[in-house]
Parts: sequence; C-alpha cells; structure tokens
Amino acid sequence: MLKTFLTFLITLAVSLPVWAEDVPPPVDPTVRHYLSIPENGLAAFMRRPKMAIPMVSHHRGGPMPGFPENSLEAMGNALAYGYGLMEVDVAQLKDGTLILMHDDTLGRTTTGRGALRQVTWEQVKDLNLKDENGVITSFKIPRLEDVLRWAVHKTILTLDIKRGVDFAKVAAMVQATGAQDYTAGISYTMEQAVAFNRLAPKMPLSIGLYSIADVKALDETGIPDDLVIAWTGTRLLDSDFYQLLHQRGWRTIVGTLGQRDRSIDAEIRDGRSELTYADIVARGADIVATDRFWAVQREIANPNLFIFTQLKLAK
Repeated sequence: MLKTFLTFLITLAVSLPVWAEDVPPPVDPTVRHYLSIPENGLAAFMRRPKMAIPMVSHHRGGPMPGFPENSLEAMGNALAYGYGLMEVDVAQLKDGTLILMHDDTLGRTTTGRGALRQVTWEQVKDLNLKDENGVITSFKIPRLEDVLRWAVHKTILTLDIKRGVDFAKVAAMVQATGAQDYTAGISYTMEQAVAFNRLAPKMPLSIGLYSIADVKALDETGIPDDLVIAWTGTRLLDSDFYQLLHQRGWRTIVGTLGQRDRSIDAEIRDGRSELTYADIVARGADIVATDRFWAVQREIANPNLFIFTQLKLAK
C-alpha cells in the first residue's frame, strides 16, 4: 500500500503543470511595445550605452498558459507586457524547411509525433501547438521565414540554432527576409562563434563569457567587439566581472531561466531568494533572460524610454 501511495505521489509531482503561479494580464492589452532599429544599426544598438537600459530576453519566445513556446502568438502576447528580445529555437525538417522548435521530436509541443528529421513541412504544417501545460491550442508551428518577416520593426530575435541545422541557410534567409537589423545568433563555443562570424560577418553574436580567460580567448578569435553580446550564464557572477564586460562596451545577459525548481526565476517566484530582478540589473545585468517576463517587466520597465514605440492595436 505504501509503495503504491509513493508511486502515486511521484506520478502526481511529475504531472503537475509547469505554471505554478497566476500570470497577470498586461496593463493595457491593446498596446504592443515594439523596438525600431535604424537601418544597419543593430550592432550599434546592441553596444552598451553609457546610460544603462535594461531589457528582457524572452526564453523560447515568452510562453505562458494558452501561448505555446516558439510561437508567433506567444511573442506577440509577450510584447504586450514590454519591449525586449525574443530567444527562439531554430530546427530543420527532413525537406530542409526551417521552423521554430526546441525539441528534436514533435510530441511534447504539438499534436504530432515523431522526429523532426523524419517529417516534411507538408506533414507538420497543420499540427496544433500545445502550451506548457499540454493544453492544445489553435496555433500552428511557425516557419523561420515567417518569423523573420514578422520580427522586423517589432523585436530582436536571438536564434538558438539546433544541432544539424545549416547556419549558412539561416544567415541567407535573414538577408532574404530583410531581417538583418532584427536578428542575432547564439553560439555555445568559441569555435562555433568563429564559424558563425565567418558565415555572417555582420551578425551580432551571443557568446559565453564567464571569466577573464574567456575574454582573452574571445580576443584571440578576431571577432569585432561591436558584434559581441556577453552571455554570462544562469548564476550571478562577481559585479567586478560585469563591470569589466561593460568597459568593453558589451551588454551582459544574465539567465534567470532554467530547470523548473532550480533557476533564479523559481527561487524568486517561490520566495526562496531575497534577490529581486532589479537587484540583478543593479549587479550588472543589461539583459535578463527569463521564463517570467511579466515579473521582470514589472520591476525594470521604464515607460519613458525612447528606444521603443508603443503601437495601439486596431479594434
């Protein structure tokens, strides 16, 4: 009996919804906060200004209940809460079609099944997306091409290129859609950063910098400083290190996202940390990469900033 009860508890814990908090509605649901970047001005925009302007990076496009990850609808909804970057995952299908999807299989986030590398766009285009609680929505899998066109004059996409995806094809699509001023890449190693920079020499790159040794290694690559966005991980580093990065003109990204119960987001949400998102910005974060964009926006958003525009939606 005890074994059966324990098995039930474990099953219940695993099946609990991801979202353990109520998400408040935006202050004005008819408003969207859009970034507008001057032509050929993305690299200059991503340089750290003398007057720090904190921003949010929406992990997987800012999902919340009813709005699945890596969907156009989630991104549009997230921009009702404030401006920011959209980190999205780029995957490739059997026929070469580039889509937004984090997993290499369809089951968790769609009504389909199977590996992405074994299906074509015709086979997946009519599938429905599921939100983080497994609720089926009416939303569809977006193609990267459509997302790039959507992002122009709205938000900066940071592209997490999944293993096996042809980055040269991604870079060519960015140019073909006119999204070069609204797209940055994410690299996980210095070698990958060098390869991406070779293929897209004008594209800003998020590069992992966790120590002075990493900064020295970056300098040896020859990647121009004005293309660097400093990803500093999912735990706070010493404020002196953030200051060193700032002196190079680099915006720093601090990830509060992560595992459901072990991330900074979870610690703040559950009251297990005295930190606030404002504290993290004060420590040296220019960009907070988060799963709780509404909470971060509530603490750091400044409606008087001139770098974005608010557009009323048509009734």
